[in-house]
Amino acid sequence: MAVSESPKLITNQISAGEEKWLVEKINYFFNQAEQAGTLPSWQIDELYVLIGALKVLGLDGAAQSFMPRLSEIKKRAG
Repeated sequence: MAVSESPKLITNQISAGEEKWLVEKINYFFNQAEQAGTLPSWQIDELYVLIGALKVLGLDGAAQSFMPRLSEIKKRAG
């Protein structure tokens, strides 16, 4: 019985479909944070990590689009 191998990641290039999926997932986390009352600092840190992941993957425009939302969430957190 042969073991099926999954395709190996050769590059950090992201297809348009992958970018859309990733941005939708991160948007979900931001929506949850925006609807929550006060967030603990570790949850705000997680949002920073998600934005950082976008930057690492070369999706700078998407990362920049989340920064104003993160600023607003941080203001609420005090």
